[in-house]
Amino acid sequence: MSTPSSRYLVGRYRLISLLGKGGMGTVWLASDDLLRQQVAVKEVRLPPDLDESTRAELRERTLREARAAATLRAHPSIVTVHDIVIEDERPWIVMELVQGRSLGQVIREHGPLPPRRVASIGLSLLDALGAAHDAGILHRDIKPPNVLLNEEGRVVLTDFGIATVSGDPSLTQSGMLTGTPGFVAPERLRGEDDGPASDLWSLGATLFAAVEGQPPYARERPTAVMAAVLMQEPNPMRLAGPIAPVLAGLLEKDPARRMTREHAVWYLRSVVNGSVPPPGAVPAPGLPPGAGPRGRGAPGATAPGRPGQATVPSQGRSPAPSRRKSVLLGSVLAVVMVAAAGFATRGLWLDRPGTGSPTESPASGDVVAASKTATARPSTTAAKGAVIKGDPDACDLLTDAQAERLLGAPVKSQYQTHGACQWMREDIGIFLSLQMTRVDSSEYAHTIFTEIRKGMVDEPKRYPGTKIRYNGTAGQEAFSHTKKVPDTSNYQSQVLFRKDNMTLTVFTSLHSAGYARVDLAAKWMEKNLETYR
Repeated sequence: MSTPSSRYLVGRYRLISLLGKGGMGTVWLASDDLLRQQVAVKEVRLPPDLDESTRAELRERTLREARAAATLRAHPSIVTVHDIVIEDERPWIVMELVQGRSLGQVIREHGPLPPRRVASIGLSLLDALGAAHDAGILHRDIKPPNVLLNEEGRVVLTDFGIATVSGDPSLTQSGMLTGTPGFVAPERLRGEDDGPASDLWSLGATLFAAVEGQPPYARERPTAVMAAVLMQEPNPMRLAGPIAPVLAGLLEKDPARRMTREHAVWYLRSVVNGSVPPPGAVPAPGLPPGAGPRGRGAPGATAPGRPGQATVPSQGRSPAPSRRKSVLLGSVLAVVMVAAAGFATRGLWLDRPGTGSPTESPASGDVVAASKTATARPSTTAAKGAVIKGDPDACDLLTDAQAERLLGAPVKSQYQTHGACQWMREDIGIFLSLQMTRVDSSEYAHTIFTEIRKGMVDEPKRYPGTKIRYNGTAGQEAFSHTKKVPDTSNYQSQVLFRKDNMTLTVFTSLHSAGYARVDLAAKWMEKNLETYR
């Protein structure tokens, strides 16, 4: 076999050296000896044990990548495809050579980027996505390794390998969800149809990684990452500064409430120009955020922000009720069946309340100071229990009156999705949120609980000083942690618990430490669930 430096493709493209490897391909530096210019050539690696139908599918996927990128060849922020050739019974894509490094390399070598630079990168990528979406193309694999930066400041989006093109037949590997954990939108993990909003979520995760130095749901295991994407808040932002509202808006779990591309462009352009919009600002005429879904919240209300973040306008369309069962089932399958499904990890990244207070006192629990060696104790509770047959909205698990008692003043409720709801005090920026997943059996719910807990037990590694607790006041099994948010006056507490065939989390961001309010919220949620048996 010839060495790479002497190997030719179709007698024209001479492979010179390796540029990089991904989950399904290798990229070579090559010379086009006909035009006498350097190019990049992507070699698709087909594992030898694949059956012929799967090999044919992957070959067609590569051809589709080339067609998708070639459709957009005139855009300066999308890599140009020059040619595609067949060699050794597999396709090779010949592309322009972009001199520079990937955003992933830059983050690894230099750490977080300044917010204004990230805003500029975001504008280029949003422009590229606008061209792709207008052409009916979804990228579906936006992540730092697929963003190239050259020395002149050009930003290029590459690797359309799992793109979908309007009008092309759907290509789905049996039992396989393609993408990279932490950069795949929650609706794709839930098994829903995706759309342009899914690319925007992935872009938000990419920009988060660029400005914070790590993805928004950084965990040690892929399954823990996906569980966090579905059930938990993103890691708190410390460095995002003026672009925090955009990241929060793009990372909204409900695609109907996610920040639009037009609004993100408007906001990031303001940041780049040095005129940061005030909190809750509304974009130019023609791009107004909508009212809260299902009438919750005043017209034009903005989505509650997380600690240290401005509020974020959203699109405000309610999810279709008819999709609830498929959404719920998809959430569960994505979290606990990922190993069997063969997830394609393509380049895995790894109060000072006002007057009034609750009148009930939660039972005390063991709180242990977190250490570097802290690990989750296995549950001693058998995963058995009655089945809750009703299907409440998350917002039905606490009344507004109960939320007001917990937060100490009038609150505004925010319907997010069927499985997520939030209440906040706008005067001092504290809030309470909850999420739920209902499945067929308590055993299944126990599996989900265990997987989510694996991610929560790692919290002290991300935020030293976090305290963890192995029990709670609600459900058959529970796990909790509490911590002081760096550089703010807020304390965050979270309780995960299982109630029969439901897994629930309640999260508070307050100006006082401890579990009192989050425990009481969990007790009330458990009691309110009894009406759905």
